[in-house]
Amino acid sequence: MTRSDTEPTSWDAALLGAPDAVARLAEILGLEFEALKVRDLNAFEAIQEEKNVLLQQLAQLAEWAAPQNPVPIVWQQLQDSLRQSKQDHLRNIQLLQRQLQAVKGTLQALQGESAAPSVDLYDRMGQIARRSGAWGYQLA
Repeated sequence: MTRSDTEPTSWDAALLGAPDAVARLAEILGLEFEALKVRDLNAFEAIQEEKNVLLQQLAQLAEWAAPQNPVPIVWQQLQDSLRQSKQDHLRNIQLLQRQLQAVKGTLQALQGESAAPSVDLYDRMGQIARRSGAWGYQLA
């Protein structure tokens, strides 16, 4: 679907496929979250292209559907699912940012720099270490 595809039949076909696209996007966001939780970078990267294609298609459809008067009913019915997908995407971004922050803090600690105060390190027992001494951990 491109911006030049303004024929009603192509937009109608896109609208008919939109519920499946939205459902697939929700599924991909769930897979992305699971990959991030277990830090499976290969699985995370494997789904990025499909996610980006779906997002682009839905964005183009949104640009067409939003100004329609009336807005197509199919598009209206997808709004709750799209809002949930937005929340899931933001959740994934937050998880990725927290993991990046933890990696940066670990690198700083390994390089002998003081770790950022928002990064928690763990002791040998897997407990959050109390920040004592120059290393920011307690001996187990």
